Amino acid sequence: MRRDLLEYYLKLRSLNRPFGVREAQRVLGLTSPGKTQRILNKLIKYGLARRLENGNYVINKDLPFELVNYIILSTFIFPRIIVYSIYSTVLATIYILLTRPPIDVILLALLIIAPLWIETIYQFLNLRRFLNV
Repeated sequence: MRRDLLEYYLKLRSLNRPFGVREAQRVLGLTSPGKTQRILNKLIKYGLARRLENGNYVINKDLPFELVNYIILSTFIFPRIIVYSIYSTVLATIYILLTRPPIDVILLALLIIAPLWIETIYQFLNLRRFLNV
């Protein structure tokens, strides 16, 4: 999936009702209804949209399998695990600053947090790979 196709999907996802090609063209900011039609057909191909009997389109709110591990807010997409990574890092930092624990406790906290950040970086790279295919 190309990056621009995902951006179009995110823009169209804000429509909570069936829409036609012209309305999608306006939302996406495109000038050609033919290009809009091709984009909608690609979205259908990837399972991100479906066409109704009356010719209108509906965007699927359920994410495809490749994007299940990601959170979509407006037009931003990021891995779910980043929430846990940030929370754990902030919690450990506050604990370390307030209690001044011995070095072995600090190392233990780093050993617990490091895999979360490694997985976060892996998920970002995986997203980049998914968007460049």
